[in-house]
Amino acid sequence: MKKPALLRAMLVALMPELERNPDALAMWIEKGRVRSRLGAHGFAWEYQLTVMLKEFAGDPAVPFFAVTEWLREQQPERLAPGGQNGFPFEVDILDDKTFDVQIVLDLDECVAAVPAGEGRWNLAAIPQPVPIEPEQDPLRPGPVLSIWHDGVQLAPLPGA
Repeated sequence: MKKPALLRAMLVALMPELERNPDALAMWIEKGRVRSRLGAHGFAWEYQLTVMLKEFAGDPAVPFFAVTEWLREQQPERLAPGGQNGFPFEVDILDDKTFDVQIVLDLDECVAAVPAGEGRWNLAAIPQPVPIEPEQDPLRPGPVLSIWHDGVQLAPLPGA
């Protein structure tokens, strides 16, 4: 399972405080399921990834924007019209500056299995398909390196 590590890397890159305090970002998988078919030797993992930001003191828009942009590349059908659009979340407001955020993402990853002879098998993760109609996404200029609002840098925080 590669997607949890990819999401963690993106969040830590945008919010360096998570690297200094790794306990502030927890991730776990629930409701996992393996799917396969007769006649095919590969399989797919389907699971719910729960992402928990603890005592987050930044702008609340940052983690939600980051996750949405990550989904554009890693699970684009979750943003497609008519599909499973969006994701559920919960927020516990701890005080006027900090809160706990929990985001739940339905993800899947496919693994190909190819016989290599003499009883050996090669397993390989299958890359996510190209986003649906990528030419219709004019707002996708490249990877998210920083987030700004009204001229103020929200992530990574200056000096962080």
